[in-house]
Amino acid sequence: MNHLFMRWTMVLACSVVAACSSTAEPKQQQDTAESVKATANYDIAAWLLEKEPLLRESIKGSPFTLHQQGATWVVTAPAQKTFNPDRPDLLLPAALGPIARIAKLMEADKDAAVLILGHTAESKDHRGNQQLSTARARSVASIFRLSGLTAGRMTHLGMGSSHLLAQAKYLEHNHRVEIIVMPSVDVQGVMAVYRPAYMRQLALSQAK
Repeated sequence: MNHLFMRWTMVLACSVVAACSSTAEPKQQQDTAESVKATANYDIAAWLLEKEPLLRESIKGSPFTLHQQGATWVVTAPAQKTFNPDRPDLLLPAALGPIARIAKLMEADKDAAVLILGHTAESKDHRGNQQLSTARARSVASIFRLSGLTAGRMTHLGMGSSHLLAQAKYLEHNHRVEIIVMPSVDVQGVMAVYRPAYMRQLALSQAK
């Protein structure tokens, strides 16, 4: 009888220990995940803080503007002052300097990635919008390639008129190229924001 009682006591004790362990493990995993997330957020915040003065210096004296968008910096190049009016996909000489400086800055930072987006004003010519926005994005991307930034760290997309500026006073202001600068760890998240609109714009441009 005493032997049987001792066996059941040991089984019960083991069950209690196992239950405590199973309860503690998910909590420990959650705490670890939150700690990693907090560290990642801190690193990104530090990265953004470090890049701001460098980017502002790169575009100093140019018509380009800089603003923060989430965990990225966005350099906006207005098409009217960036591209040749007679060749709307050809960069003006004055635009080459700031783009090259940004490109060199990104090439030197192995943890940086760039997404270059071409935009146009709204019109019924979806195919023309797609072609123009793609050509402009490609022209800017070519400067980054010449500076040594590899394709794995840079993507360019023609967004057409899929992302119109809410505050644009004139239609022409929507004609622009955006250079989105981000930590490499954020590339998938940023691409997930723009790719659906890009795919819709591409489908519209190919529709008969």
